[in-house]
Amino acid sequence: MTRLVLFDIDGTLIRTGGAGVRAFGRAAEVMFQRPGGTEQLRFHGRTDTSLVREFLRINDIPDRSWNVRHFLDAYVFLLAWELDRHKGELCPGVTEFLAGLRALPEPPVLGLLTGNVRLGAALKLESYGLAAEFVTGAFGDDHESRNQLAVIARDRGSRLLGRRLAGEEILVVGDTPADIECAHHIGARCVAVATGGNSLPELLEHSPALAVESLDHLSPERLLAAGDHWVRPTDWEALYQARDTHWDKGEPTPSLVDFLRAHPDLPRGRVLVPGCGRGHDAREWARAGFDVLGVDLAPSAVQEAQALTPAGLNAAFRLADFLADASGPPVDWLFEHTLFCAIPPEQRDGYVAAAARQVKPGGNYLAVNYLQPRDESGPPFGVTVAELRRRFEPHFELREHWCPRSFPGRVGRERVFWWRRHL
Repeated sequence: MTRLVLFDIDGTLIRTGGAGVRAFGRAAEVMFQRPGGTEQLRFHGRTDTSLVREFLRINDIPDRSWNVRHFLDAYVFLLAWELDRHKGELCPGVTEFLAGLRALPEPPVLGLLTGNVRLGAALKLESYGLAAEFVTGAFGDDHESRNQLAVIARDRGSRLLGRRLAGEEILVVGDTPADIECAHHIGARCVAVATGGNSLPELLEHSPALAVESLDHLSPERLLAAGDHWVRPTDWEALYQARDTHWDKGEPTPSLVDFLRAHPDLPRGRVLVPGCGRGHDAREWARAGFDVLGVDLAPSAVQEAQALTPAGLNAAFRLADFLADASGPPVDWLFEHTLFCAIPPEQRDGYVAAAARQVKPGGNYLAVNYLQPRDESGPPFGVTVAELRRRFEPHFELREHWCPRSFPGRVGRERVFWWRRHL
């Protein structure tokens, strides 16, 4: 159960319209006569203290505690002035989301995990009416390292609740890879929101428990359950018979079409497509000159794939369980489109073993992975980049991975992995 939720401020709760960046620049000019002295700084995901120290190094100013302290004193004074002059905005859904957390039968403690110094954080939150929402936290003047701030925030939350919190009882909400990293540092989960400087694909690259466009329309229950799952039994044959196959778009996946067009000189060979469905991707491989076998658990899917395949096209289909049944000798290519995410996590060792068994040494495994489920009940089940690398790297070498062109509704959440089987 989640007992402590720690929020980043900038880009997660509020957007100040650049007030902090401007106040930093003015402090550099007023205190150290360095107009433009902060232009090289990258602010996203940083602590105020680390930014000041970097400014001092860049401008050949002694990195002394006196200089850091007086820079920050000037900064918070100028920040108050900037916040009065340039009103920003709350990030989407913040007010409703915080109200939803407060209304839970057992609401978690809400705290801050921010690179802002304490007074700077208070000024920003007060400007947007959020100062009373949070009762604990860690700040940029507690430590220069964001990972250490996570440790401090955990320990303060533990003291407030009267016992040491385990990592899984803590949730970090932030908008940068640094927020995800500091959550991992204390064994906590992270919900990443793409309301700051990083896009959804960039955040997913760092394996948060959940990534969303914003807090808007995200229920508190969904946030608190991030990273959990339970198995919903799926009768694939019944879904095909009922024509309840919303995942089937009636055409091959755009990422496969683009891949084959971008690599016209690939050596031809045998391709296995597990979870082939009605065979759209298998036929695309066959049209490119490959010898293709598609397999599926659902008899109706196999029958429809066979019926949709023109005579003379080198694509065959077979009823088989990819995890349990060998589909002939090892192949040159294994291709799957969002099949791994349909496998319950407790069965994924079997999936990896099947992939390693079916691809010949030096062969290729091309996978279009869906990195996040729509809800915690699968399929689809949650998949992260970190999990994929951990599971497959003992058997395969990662050649490339990229965010592809996708069907509507999947944009930004799919990632193609091109693996080569170890010799």
